Amino acid sequence: MKVIETDDIILPLFSENLTTYVIPILGNKKNLKSPIKLADGWRFFEDVAILQKNKSNIYKKILNFNEFIELSKSCQDSKNKSEEIYHNLICKRESNINLDFSKCNLMSVLNLTPDSFFNPSRFESLENLRKKIEKLKLQEVDIVDIGAESTRPGAKKITSEEEIRRLKLFFDNIDVGQLNLKLSLDSRNFKTVSSFIDNGVLIINDISGFKDKKFLDLLLNNNVSIIIMHMQNNPEKMQENPSYEFPVIDIFEFFKAKIKFLLDNRVKKSQIIIDPGFGFGKNKNHNLNLLNYFPLFHSLGYPICAGLSRKSLIDNIYKDKYKSDISANERLSGSLSLQNIAFLNGAQIIRTHDIFEVQQSFACLEEVYI
Repeated sequence: MKVIETDDIILPLFSENLTTYVIPILGNKKNLKSPIKLADGWRFFEDVAILQKNKSNIYKKILNFNEFIELSKSCQDSKNKSEEIYHNLICKRESNINLDFSKCNLMSVLNLTPDSFFNPSRFESLENLRKKIEKLKLQEVDIVDIGAESTRPGAKKITSEEEIRRLKLFFDNIDVGQLNLKLSLDSRNFKTVSSFIDNGVLIINDISGFKDKKFLDLLLNNNVSIIIMHMQNNPEKMQENPSYEFPVIDIFEFFKAKIKFLLDNRVKKSQIIIDPGFGFGKNKNHNLNLLNYFPLFHSLGYPICAGLSRKSLIDNIYKDKYKSDISANERLSGSLSLQNIAFLNGAQIIRTHDIFEVQQSFACLEEVYI
């Protein structure tokens, strides 16, 4: 689908034949005349990019946000929807587990798998696992995301029994109550999550995007949050010709539907986190589209998690320019670049393999840009 720069705005902004999407253009407070704080956080905006999807084209125009609000007054429905978008852009992100979304939270990756794509994230001995946990505590990590099933492209699904067996190394030996960080369980399997939900798990990191409706019971009966990630197909086949009309809009609409379903079923707004799923059923161009239009997701009004660490996207970019492959072990610099972009785009959670390096990088960005 083609994006056409235009000087015209189609009115009314919202109708059966037209959908309008609002993307805040983020910057620093000191460089803006009338700054508006994004999500009660560390980034600001005063202009927005308006995308209007009409039949086979997408029209784009840059507007001052106040101009957009004025244009929305052409009809009551547009006025109501624009006011909702405004509220979503500025409101503080709620958290039922006391995460502070006015800052960027770092989520460390900890894998109990023999086949994760990045070797240093694997922990198969209790001694190494304990050393890693102690290091994370010293680094003041916000969240640790523990998983026992590899979901790299081409990975085959394992049984819940095997996943549970692997996870017991952590849950049988680590006192979660003494960790002083939030524990996230990276699993798409209800049996696995329900087996450990009473062991200090505060976040369900579901790469399947809430396909299994049985997760509802866990959300309604436990004080936990869920990260709903977008994935096309499944890990084994997700990179076999993924297809989108316009990735960021397709995924935005996916989240709208998922959020509506959860809210309609009594899940609290404060329990919901979204993740566009970089690399999960997306090729290089799809991922770059998500990065270029990432701030659109803020208009949904929920905290956003971004996982770009060591992804094959970095290899794709490097190979196109330098005609050479780079392994996951060689992708630190690319990881930092993409994670910096997500940070400047206001992502409230960054999932990363490289806590120390990301902390250092973000500290420098804050001194210069924030």
